[in-house]
Amino acid sequence: MKIFIPFLFCILLAQESYEGEITFDYTGTENGSFTSIIQDSIITGFAYNQMGLDTSYVVMMAITEQDENEFDLFLAVLQDTTFPVQPRTWEIPGQGDAENPLSFETIVVHIPGMDSSFVVELTDLFSDTTNTWDSLDFTIILADLYTELADDLYLGFSGELEISNVSDSSFSGTFNSIMIKPTFNIPPHMVSVNNGEFSFNKVALPELSANPAPIIPNTFTILPPYPNPFNPETTIQFTIDAGHNKASLAIFDISGRWVETLADGVMEPGKHKIRWYAGNHPSGIYFAVLQSGHTMQSTKLILIK
Repeated sequence: MKIFIPFLFCILLAQESYEGEITFDYTGTENGSFTSIIQDSIITGFAYNQMGLDTSYVVMMAITEQDENEFDLFLAVLQDTTFPVQPRTWEIPGQGDAENPLSFETIVVHIPGMDSSFVVELTDLFSDTTNTWDSLDFTIILADLYTELADDLYLGFSGELEISNVSDSSFSGTFNSIMIKPTFNIPPHMVSVNNGEFSFNKVALPELSANPAPIIPNTFTILPPYPNPFNPETTIQFTIDAGHNKASLAIFDISGRWVETLADGVMEPGKHKIRWYAGNHPSGIYFAVLQSGHTMQSTKLILIK
């Protein structure tokens, strides 16, 4: 399954990134349990709180592995007018145009039984924790999902989602929903979620220098790796300019410990690609860190064996 996701340019004024867990059981046309942990220890939940010109978004996404090469996905997109996120209860689906389900302020999607190629593409979009999405419009992404996967996805039809606990570094809450397939079926295909819970902590990247970092120029940047999640190889792309041509690219684990250095020295200005073979390392979350002097950018990698 291959999904091509279009982008619509919009202005985002602020972004906060989180990682954490989403859990729930679902019953009905299909039955199962969802937990955003793969292979006992790898957390696959991501959340973003983003502020545009007039609308704030809270986006939560996670995957769980059900069988070999078969995954479930859960995605929630919440619209608000405040930033950063504050305690609030969203009705599902909330206000919107009944003729266009994706216009509602609370969009909840559950897709069981996805193959890994789609998981890789979608998590590649969501898992980069340092790249501000200047061109991301969630409505367009959801429209693409809706069009391509209408036969497979369940869309929130009723219920509520509550963010009840918020601090400077985390948020958590609960949700319940009746979810229905948008395609015509007799009887209707639906699932019920009564015990949904989520908990997210703000991403803290490794601190490699105590000195304040200057504004990072547009020509010195690290791009989202592909594939991601990966096993056992992924490609890391980055660009540098003449002012930052002496640079290093290193891998760190989730605790901030150095794993290995992939490049270090003077490089030609322009775009570079480096493959990382991680076959000798355990499954888990890693960070690729591009640094030149006190200028640094990083991106998250997920190794799944």
